[in-house]
Amino acid sequence: MAIDPKDAFLHVIYDYRCLATAGYAWSVTGPAGAHIKEANLLLPEVGTMIQDSIHVHARSLIDFYTKQAPWPTDVVLSRFSSSISISAGRATYLESMKHPIEVHSLHLTEWRDVPYRTTNANTRDGATRGRPQWATENTVLVDQLIEALKEVSQQQSRWQKPFAELYSAVVARLTDGSYDWPTNLGEKRDVENYLVGLGL
Repeated sequence: MAIDPKDAFLHVIYDYRCLATAGYAWSVTGPAGAHIKEANLLLPEVGTMIQDSIHVHARSLIDFYTKQAPWPTDVVLSRFSSSISISAGRATYLESMKHPIEVHSLHLTEWRDVPYRTTNANTRDGATRGRPQWATENTVLVDQLIEALKEVSQQQSRWQKPFAELYSAVVARLTDGSYDWPTNLGEKRDVENYLVGLGL
C-alpha cells in the first residue's frame, strides 16, 4: 500500500534541503569558492564530500521528475498530480546527467577509466557515460533542479502552495547557508500539520 502523499512530500523536502545546503557549500568552498583554502584546512578535500552530496540528492530528484516507469514504491512527481510536469528541455538535461552521476559517483565501473571511455566513446553506452566538468556542471545541475521546482510551484494543483513554499526555502538556503529552514518544512509532525492545514 502506498504511503500518504503528505509522508512522501517529507522525503522530497529532505532531498531538496540537502541539495540546497550542498549547493551553497559548493558556491563558497568549491573550486571557484572564496573559502576553499580555509575549508580544506578544516576538512581536507571538502569539495569531494560536497560534490558527492550534490550528486546523491540530485540523482534522487532526477528520478522524481523524469522516471518513466517507476516502481510502486518510488516517490515521483505524478504521485502529487498528474497535471503538472517540467519542461521537455529541462527533463532532457536532467536525464542526461543520470549516467554520468551513476558512473562517476555512485558505481565503481570501468567507465571511470579514461582509456576505456575513450576507446568505447562511440558505443551506445559510451555516448551517455562521459565525465562532465564537475567544477562547473555541479552548479548547473543544482540550478536546473531548483528551476524544475520553480516550474512545478507555478502550476495549478492542490500541491502548488507546498511546492512554492519549498521553492522559496530552497532558494533562501542556496543564497545564505545560515538561513533558518522553515518549521513547517522540517520535522514530520510539523510538515503534516502544515499540509493538513492546507486541506491535503
